[in-house]
Amino acid sequence: MTDMYSAGNGSRNGALPMVDAQDVHKYFHGNEVLKGINMQVRKGEVVVLIGASGSGKTTFLRCINHLEKIDKGRIYVDGDLIGYQLAPNGKIVEANEKESARRRSEVGFVFQRFNLFPHLTALQNIMEAPMQVKGMARTVAEALARALLKKVGLEQKADAYPARLSGGQQQRVAIARALAMNPKLMLFDEPTSALDPELVGEVLKTMQQLALEGMTMIVVTHEMGFAREVADRVIFLHDGVILEEGSPEQMFNNPQQERTQAFLKAIL
Repeated sequence: MTDMYSAGNGSRNGALPMVDAQDVHKYFHGNEVLKGINMQVRKGEVVVLIGASGSGKTTFLRCINHLEKIDKGRIYVDGDLIGYQLAPNGKIVEANEKESARRRSEVGFVFQRFNLFPHLTALQNIMEAPMQVKGMARTVAEALARALLKKVGLEQKADAYPARLSGGQQQRVAIARALAMNPKLMLFDEPTSALDPELVGEVLKTMQQLALEGMTMIVVTHEMGFAREVADRVIFLHDGVILEEGSPEQMFNNPQQERTQAFLKAIL
């Protein structure tokens, strides 16, 4: 099979999307978790994925970043085939680890748990990847890290270790760390689910600012207020398939599927 983008065909609608998932399937121990996901995300678009636990939301995010290997289908990010590459004979083969890492570095991922290095300060946590992965000079990385800490409202916490930061502050450092790689796309996996309620707002505000600046984002969240205000599109996953999608107004005010209606009724 040849690569549709490398062959110069572009996306199906003629404009190259930031994310193009085509018939994506994923199995765990014989259990099909993703059952043929087809989704396109435009550049600059904010898409919120909603659905019950076990519906496949997190698995799909991890497949976009090749943290999970898909079993069938194709995922493109900005025209690059994720996890695979075009061989000289025109066939698609599995990408080597160096190439996979390069492509993964262009996609920021913010997890439920902050995953900061506990032995590094907030500043050092942000500096680490640009220096180690991109070979950025320490002075340049430090200037970048300080600018990003200011961006997320934590410039005064540069020398604080994670244990001395609140959950909301740690998550904002994690967002700054992801931004330090200058990603094309940001993936958020329930970024506020581990936070105390009073700390949720500061993280959502940071994400909202990123959206206003034009960052392409796919967000798994139960924060329906954020979805209403910030999302361009809301997608409801159920049992490994996209059951329904639409604008926030359409999805929250007039969902068409009974399962979508039941899910929203339970959480709103």
